[in-house]
Amino acid sequence: MKSGKILIGWSSRDVTPEKPVNLRGQFHMRIARTVKDPVTVTALAVSTGKSKDAESSFIWVSCDTVAIPDSVLEMSRKKLGKLAKDFPVKNLVLNATHTHTAPESGGSWHPPVPRGVMKSEEYAEFFTDKVAEAAAESWKKRKHGFISWGMGYAQIGHGRRAVYFDDLSKRPGFKEAPGTKTEKTAKMYGNTGDDKFDCIEGYADHSTHFLFTFDAKKKLTGAVINIACTAQETEGINEISADFWHEARIALRKQYGKNLFVLAQCSAAGGLSPHLMFNKKAGQRMLEMKGISSRQEIANRIKAAFDDVFSWASKDMKDNVAVEHVSETIKLPRRMITKEEYLKVKKGLLELEKIQPSKAPDENARLIEDSVLFARKGRCQHILDRYEEQKKNRNCEMELHVIRLDDIALASNVFELFIDYGIRMQARSPATQTFVVQLCGGGQASYLPTKLAEEGESYSACIYCNEVGSEGGDVLVEKTVNMIKSIWEKEKQK
Repeated sequence: MKSGKILIGWSSRDVTPEKPVNLRGQFHMRIARTVKDPVTVTALAVSTGKSKDAESSFIWVSCDTVAIPDSVLEMSRKKLGKLAKDFPVKNLVLNATHTHTAPESGGSWHPPVPRGVMKSEEYAEFFTDKVAEAAAESWKKRKHGFISWGMGYAQIGHGRRAVYFDDLSKRPGFKEAPGTKTEKTAKMYGNTGDDKFDCIEGYADHSTHFLFTFDAKKKLTGAVINIACTAQETEGINEISADFWHEARIALRKQYGKNLFVLAQCSAAGGLSPHLMFNKKAGQRMLEMKGISSRQEIANRIKAAFDDVFSWASKDMKDNVAVEHVSETIKLPRRMITKEEYLKVKKGLLELEKIQPSKAPDENARLIEDSVLFARKGRCQHILDRYEEQKKNRNCEMELHVIRLDDIALASNVFELFIDYGIRMQARSPATQTFVVQLCGGGQASYLPTKLAEEGESYSACIYCNEVGSEGGDVLVEKTVNMIKSIWEKEKQK
């Protein structure tokens, strides 16, 4: 266990492109030619004051993007290695806020972009340049400082999987959707006014975790904010945007200083989103009566929790803390494709191949229809490829990072992780607070559903959406909890 005077560095970069780009986050292509608000990356570097303790250091970068492709993580580390030669680049961790209105940076299921639109590869180069610059600057700017932490509550994420008393696939008029989803008793964003509606699946965790940083004079410099909700309140617009984190940053900086760094993290939230599933009219009336947008409402809730926790957590600042960083590439069992599923998907792909390109008179309509068809065919082909791959390799690999800062833990994963797993990690962790962070790089990003969700199927919990299933989720929990416990055991042995 490395203890000592803590060194803290912050930096940020604007990663908004100047060219039109394709946005990632929906089945159809959306070419953004305007910017609603900027997308950014924010880096926090932490180490102790001893140069020999570099292996326990870390740089954590939060990114306004939908996910972190492996290629982006690798490029960022390679570029960082040239800018900060004394930092162990394997200790660079990236997480996505999961805004659906950020440029595509790789891993797309869309066709090539139209002429004049920035290619994803071009944006990835630009994006990783900025990530590396921010990370390197945060490392070089490290100075003696203090940290404090605490937990509050902000109602932001809501369950988005409606469960029904009957099997949807057996209803009259049901149509299969090859390459999109399969359905049984659940439906993402399903109609809760349906006569057969039973309940909203799963739990919604409103706990909000904060890590505050201060300079040597005990002035607030930045904060890590961890909430169980993805940044997709206005996910369908055709403009570049950081979603509700933009409004949250504005609100916090208005009170705490324009130079405040805000590092946003999304906790396990695979079955959650900021969208209401019922009481929608009442929710809309509330916003209209307040005269604010839904994004401003979310930002106000984040700030209210921030204000509350900061008021008491800032009374317990520490600068001599234990810092430990361990990482491991773990193996997780795949969600296996059965022969029956393989044949069904193969048949569906043949049906999709018969569909002719769009003949819509409007160019944008053609782009939407053709890109959706392209995505669906690609997702079908991926299932067929997975079926062959699982014969040779029954596991997927994932890079797992666990960090200790005094009595708090941060644990990464690559998935859109269903909340039950995050709760199990937090409940069994020996840390006072555990920041579970999803959508970090280092593996094949996909939803990781619970067994209950798998039984109900639908988008987020079917073969098209899950590289790893509930069996792998159980393994991930055990691996994560054991890594956290192993760090805490070191303290007992001192």
